Amino acid sequence: MKKKHNSQIKVVEAFKEKGVDIEILNLDVSTKTSQEAADAVGCDIKQIAKSIVFYEKKEEKLVQIFVSGPNRVNAETFQKQTNLNIEKADADFVRENTGFAIGGVAPLGHKNIPLYFFDETLAEFDELWCAGGTPSSLFILKTEDLLRATEAESINIL
Repeated sequence: MKKKHNSQIKVVEAFKEKGVDIEILNLDVSTKTSQEAADAVGCDIKQIAKSIVFYEKKEEKLVQIFVSGPNRVNAETFQKQTNLNIEKADADFVRENTGFAIGGVAPLGHKNIPLYFFDETLAEFDELWCAGGTPSSLFILKTEDLLRATEAESINIL
């Protein structure tokens, strides 16, 4: 078993503070993409809750949307539902504000706490897989635990 990376320890501790125990799997393969992640753990790609990070221009806030593996965020639809004007964050912004590299952004343990949103299509699953803080780590948790721990607002992102 590989030693836990500092960013993974932050994730485990952040979930523990919310009353959720997780175990991060360190894999010998990349889990940067949803397909790589699904293949690595043998789940449906729709069960991968990828973390897409945006920058909200008016409020100057970090926005994180948990998106089902094959889905994409429709910024126009998102803006109509939330009144937030988002633009996709670049790799430097993501690392600077979350403490994680793209492909490894976990739900919790960020430098700056984001506004959280949740792709409602993820609700069809009892359990989801999330990035564990590095581009080759994942963990599984109950969908309800992810929603409770992040207090994410469930929306239609398509």
